[in-house]
Amino acid sequence: MKTSTIKYFAFFFFLSLLFTGCSYTYIEKGTFEAFVPETFTGVAYPIGNDTTNVWKANVSIRNYNNRYLQLHGIENKYEETQNSHLYVDCSECPKDTNIKADLSYAFKTFPVTGSIDYFLNVKRILIGFGASFNPYPSIRSSVGFNSDYFEVGGFASFGYAHVDYSVKQINYMEQGNMAGGNVTWIDSIYCDDCSEWKLNGNFGAYLNVFPTKKLSLSYSLSAFSPWLYGDIKCYEDGTTDCSLAFDFPYIFAQYFGASYLFTKHVQSSLGAKVYFGNAFDERIWNLDIKTSFLF
Repeated sequence: MKTSTIKYFAFFFFLSLLFTGCSYTYIEKGTFEAFVPETFTGVAYPIGNDTTNVWKANVSIRNYNNRYLQLHGIENKYEETQNSHLYVDCSECPKDTNIKADLSYAFKTFPVTGSIDYFLNVKRILIGFGASFNPYPSIRSSVGFNSDYFEVGGFASFGYAHVDYSVKQINYMEQGNMAGGNVTWIDSIYCDDCSEWKLNGNFGAYLNVFPTKKLSLSYSLSAFSPWLYGDIKCYEDGTTDCSLAFDFPYIFAQYFGASYLFTKHVQSSLGAKVYFGNAFDERIWNLDIKTSFLF
């Protein structure tokens, strides 16, 4: 490596040591959109022992939901290491660890979803990859075991959604240097029409039982997080990210259903799905009708 290149990197490493900081957002009240994903139950028929593959294109119809779920027990918790690898103590930040946040989910189920999955069957081990629109895009992977009598597996999906929210927040940001000087700003923001692109995640497991080669009885359990990363825009400039002092609670779901393989290429399913969570009291039920095309 050339001497000039080494000096270049050393200079910017030195700057990163000189300027350190922390950012923190205390949420007083907020409502956040949560688009819950479609149900996933694998292949849902005995695929056989031969090494093979199958594509499965799905169209699902669900009853539309647009409800507010009040969340309980959510607290802002300040941490000294928050959002900084070289921490500068924010002298103006509240140090309480139990500042309650008044939060709710704008729970939504989009009425029509579409997805496609690819399954590779190697001696009854199923490896799957897929993509869906709900209405925003997501990708998923799965692994399972498929026998003549049952199928069991697990899955994980990650999506990117444009999330609307309203929020009342207090932003704290402090920047300092190794010489001991620092600058702190405090900014109170209220926004009732905010929006951001956020990464979400859905994780779960499924079980299919095959009374016949064409009939499948299905169950799945999943956990969905509408915001995987706990940060939010600090709206002084609209670009800076501040770290949130709480984790968004998971929305859990259980699905009970049945599917039937009418022909070699068409499968239909009907089921009910219930959503629940540790942070809210209400249970929400959905009817789910899905048609799958196999090729």
